[in-house]
Amino acid sequence: MGPYKVMLVDDEILVRLGIRSVIEWEKHGFVYIGDASDGIEALEGIERTRPDILLTDIVMPNMNGLDLIHQAKRMDPEMRIIVLSSHNEYEYLRQAMKMGVDDYILKASMKPEELLELLLETANKIAADKRTREGSVLHPPVETDVRHKLTQTLRQWLDSPPSANTSYSREGSMDNSEWTWEAESILLLMHIHPPPPNSSVDPETYHTLANLAELGMNKWVKGCVIPYNEHSLVLLIPWEVHVSDPAEVIDSVGKDIISALKRFLGISVSIGVSARFAGKTELKRAYDQADKALRQYFFAGKENVYKYEEAMRIECTGSEHLFTNEIEQELRQKIELLDDEGLKQTIGDIFRRMREGQYSSEYYIQVCLKLLHYIQTGLKRYDEEGMAEPDSEPPLYKQVIGFQDVWEAEEWFERFIEDQVRRARDILSRTYREEISQLILKMKERYADDWSLKQAAQMANMSESYLSYLFKKATQVGFTAYLNQIRVEKAAEYLRETHMPSYSIAEKVGYDNVNYFSRIFKKIMGVSPQNYRLQVHNNSKESLVPKI
Repeated sequence: MGPYKVMLVDDEILVRLGIRSVIEWEKHGFVYIGDASDGIEALEGIERTRPDILLTDIVMPNMNGLDLIHQAKRMDPEMRIIVLSSHNEYEYLRQAMKMGVDDYILKASMKPEELLELLLETANKIAADKRTREGSVLHPPVETDVRHKLTQTLRQWLDSPPSANTSYSREGSMDNSEWTWEAESILLLMHIHPPPPNSSVDPETYHTLANLAELGMNKWVKGCVIPYNEHSLVLLIPWEVHVSDPAEVIDSVGKDIISALKRFLGISVSIGVSARFAGKTELKRAYDQADKALRQYFFAGKENVYKYEEAMRIECTGSEHLFTNEIEQELRQKIELLDDEGLKQTIGDIFRRMREGQYSSEYYIQVCLKLLHYIQTGLKRYDEEGMAEPDSEPPLYKQVIGFQDVWEAEEWFERFIEDQVRRARDILSRTYREEISQLILKMKERYADDWSLKQAAQMANMSESYLSYLFKKATQVGFTAYLNQIRVEKAAEYLRETHMPSYSIAEKVGYDNVNYFSRIFKKIMGVSPQNYRLQVHNNSKESLVPKI
C-alpha cells in the first residue's frame, strides 16, 4: 500500500522547513504534499489534496489546531492526525485527543527518528483499517446492527451536538423495545485502564467486555451499552422514577460491572456518572459531566464509581496551588545539591497535597509536566544531551501525560530522580576529583558562609596551594571566582522572584558590603542588580519556567 500523502500545518516557517527536510519521505513510503501556516489555509489544501496523514500545530493564528481538527474530521473521518505540541499546552492536547487524533509529539524535543516512527505507525494503522474494511465485506461483524447504529449516533452527536430541530433515528433496542432519547436518563462513562502504558484492549476482548457490561447492567435495569472508543464505553440508563432509590441502583450497576470485568476478564475500569438529562441536545453535556466525574480516579483510586455531584463539590473546595514559589526554590536548591532524598521528600509532599486537595486531573498532569521540566532543566548542566532526555520509550513527556493516578506518578518520579541524580553524580565524579566534587556541592549548599581558601583546603584535606591548583584545573576559574558565581546566581534568583532590597539580598548570599556585591554582580551579569531586576520585570518572557 501507499505512498501515503502527508500535509503539515504550523505557523512557524522554521518548523515547516525543518520537518520537510529531515525526513526522506519517498524512501519510507510517504509523499509530502505541502504545508500551511494556519487552519484556514490548511482546509483549502485538504479539500484539494485529501491527505492521508495531517501533522498540525495547536496554537495558530486565524484558525487554531482544534478547530482545524474538527473541520478536517468532518471532511474526511478516515484522515489520521498527529499533533505537534508544546510542553505547556496540555489542556489543548487533551481536547485534541478527545477529538480522535492518533498521536502527538513534543516540538521542543522532537527528533527526526521519533517523528518518522510515529508516521510509520500511523501508516500501519491506515493499512490495518483497509484490511479490516475489506475483510468485513466478506465476513460481516457479529455485533448487532442496533448497537452499531447507536454507536454511530452517539459519536455524531458528541462531535456535533444536535439542535432541538435536528432529525434523528429512534433506533436502539432493549429487549426489542425502542430507546427513547427524550426520556430522562443517566449517562455512565466507563474508562478501561490499559495494563501497560499506551496499550489497548483487543477487539475480541472489547466485544466481550461490552456484552459483560450489558449483562451486569441488565441485572438491575434495562439500558444501552454503546462502544465509544478503544478505551471507553457509554452506558445509557433510564431514570426509573418508580424505584425507591434510583441513585443507589445506578451505583450498584456501576460496582457490579467493575467487579465482573475484573473477575472474568482481569480488566480494570472506572466509571463516571452524569447528572440526570433528557433529550438529544443534552447528551454532550451529560457526557462531559460523566467525564469530569470519572477523572476523580486520578487522586481517589481506580475501580470505583464517581458521580458528577461529587466532582462539583471538589471543584468548589480545591483552590490552593500545589506549586508555590517556596517549593520552586526548594526544588531548585535540592537539584543543585544532587540531594536525591531531599528531592523525593519535597515531591512526596507535593503528591500528598495532591491526594488531600483533590484538584482536577488536568491540573495534576500540568504540575507533573512542570516537575519534569524543572528536573530536566536543573540537571541538564551535567549532560546537555543525555541528561535532559535520556533514551526512553515512549518519551518522558508522554509517560507523564499517560499517568493513570497520583500513586503511579509519585512512584515514577521517585525512580526518575534516583536514576537522574545517579547519572549526574557519575558525570560529576568523572569531571572532577572526588574532593573537588564534594567541595563544590558544599559551596552550593553553604554559599552564604564566610568561605576562605584555607577553610576549603582543610575540608578537602590538602594544602591551600594544591587545592587552588586542582580547583582551577577542574573548573577553569579560581576558588573565589567560582564562589562569586554561585552567590551571584542565587542573588539573581532573589531579584527575579522577590521584592527584597539589594542590601538584604547581598547579606543573604554572603556579602557584608552592598557596594562590593553590586560590583561583583555587574562584573558577572553585565548589569547592576537594580537594572537586572528592571529588565526581568519588563520582559516576563525571561521567566525560567512558565507558571501554571
